[in-house]
Amino acid sequence: MKTIKSYSCLISGNKSKIEFLEDLLKQIEDLSLFVFNQGKSSWTFYNFKTLYHLCRKNFSSINSKILQNFIKLYQLKPGKKSPKSPINPLIYIDQNFNIEVDSSKKFSNYWLRFSRRNFPLLGKNNLKKISDFSKVKVIQIYKRNEKLYCKLTYVEEIPDITIQNPSNIIGCDVNYKRMVLSDNSFKMIKQLAHRKIEHKKNNQKKRNLTNYSKDYLHKLTTQISKDLSTQGVEVLVLENLRNLRKSASRKNGTSKGKMINYIINSFPYSMFQNFLKYKCLNLGIKVEFINPAYTSKTCSKCGSLNTSRPKQETFVCNDCNFQLNADLNGSRNIEKFYRNLNGLPVNLAQIRT
Repeated sequence: MKTIKSYSCLISGNKSKIEFLEDLLKQIEDLSLFVFNQGKSSWTFYNFKTLYHLCRKNFSSINSKILQNFIKLYQLKPGKKSPKSPINPLIYIDQNFNIEVDSSKKFSNYWLRFSRRNFPLLGKNNLKKISDFSKVKVIQIYKRNEKLYCKLTYVEEIPDITIQNPSNIIGCDVNYKRMVLSDNSFKMIKQLAHRKIEHKKNNQKKRNLTNYSKDYLHKLTTQISKDLSTQGVEVLVLENLRNLRKSASRKNGTSKGKMINYIINSFPYSMFQNFLKYKCLNLGIKVEFINPAYTSKTCSKCGSLNTSRPKQETFVCNDCNFQLNADLNGSRNIEKFYRNLNGLPVNLAQIRT
């Protein structure tokens, strides 16, 4: 499995180096406004070369590759909305840079070299998490709160795990309120949903929740993976939620109401599952995905589809009168379906009334 990781740190230097970065960011800010105004009539930019040469003519002092990388941020991809304001300036570098680690230097042990200058990187706690700086593929330099930051992005290869005839398998059902495991464990995660709801209600468009979401999910998945490892879990089974947003779409006729649609569509399920997967793999836990079809409608005790939900959190089987928390029933089905698909014995001890 390949996973993309990134860590941010402060970038420093003497007066001339700081002035160089700030001046370059100011030029990119002007470039961003220029491209934004060019695209107001049409964001398709059918001819990228024409746009590049136009920008090159007006901003000749910006390094060609840095200019190309930045204006590519404006190119629209399928499903991507056109920007409503100019993109914040950043120096995007994906080649011709080097990171040196030297523990003998006093000011900083980490130095970034690009544009024939060496810049010290500050933030040892984050930087020491990167074991191999040769894997860093992208550098982004930006300004926030009058300070200069450097974001290092790299790709890490995590080998997959092969487990013959696993016995300790856990199914996991995830929604915006909680994560429920088939061993009867409930982990509440509605704090993130609550923050997003407040963000929408108060119309806080200027506040970006991306960093908060990443930090919250990193801490949550770290704790979950450690708990699973302590329990000796061998396989964690998740639902493939790639098409989840189609279940809350006015366009597809599956709208669940404005606020519920917002919660489902804004919750970063993919980010959550990716974080959880690579952290579990690092701890020796295999992660598998199954089709989510019928996991919420099937009775985990008798397998009947003649079921009902008198309340959102209550599951009732109309054939065997089995009642259970709906999310717990779903997590047990996730484990059960995975075992059936792989010819593994079902743990009937977990089917409790």
